[in-house]
Amino acid sequence: MCGGKGKRLGVDEKPMFEVCSAKLIEHSLNALSNFEVIAITSPHTPKTERFLRDRGIDVFRASGKGFIEDYREAVLELSIVVPILVVSCDLVYIRENLIEDVVDFYFKSDKRALKVVNSRGAVGINVLDAFFIYEEQEEEIYRIGDNDVVNVNTLRDARRAEILCSISRGKCSQRG
Repeated sequence: MCGGKGKRLGVDEKPMFEVCSAKLIEHSLNALSNFEVIAITSPHTPKTERFLRDRGIDVFRASGKGFIEDYREAVLELSIVVPILVVSCDLVYIRENLIEDVVDFYFKSDKRALKVVNSRGAVGINVLDAFFIYEEQEEEIYRIGDNDVVNVNTLRDARRAEILCSISRGKCSQRG
């Protein structure tokens, strides 16, 4: 999901905002590299759409009515009827393989939906059964640590992500 306006962050296109030496959309693409990606843009994100198309990513331009409305629009227009991973593009991943862990957990669950949360609330990663897109779906909760992923909505969030990335890189270089 990469069609938001980025008002709280104070930028024209939030997915193109750089944090930890990469655009937010690049963090998403890296985290989703093991999955088929359909990027859902909107009229608010033409630069993001161009960036994605230039990299060979499938893009669906939704109407830009809102997060839920836009992914529902894509599901219907693209005739998707299988479980889907809905991921906000404003996340910086600190924990490796987080998305793979979420998907594994979902397929072990007996519920149609899954929401990823930390102590602050929902983080912007969900799994839904697209066949039942307009029905209420009982959801499984997958809890993660507060430092596993950073949802970048403000400059303060971006600074926090930079600090966590720096610490994470330091741990990696100490191991190698």
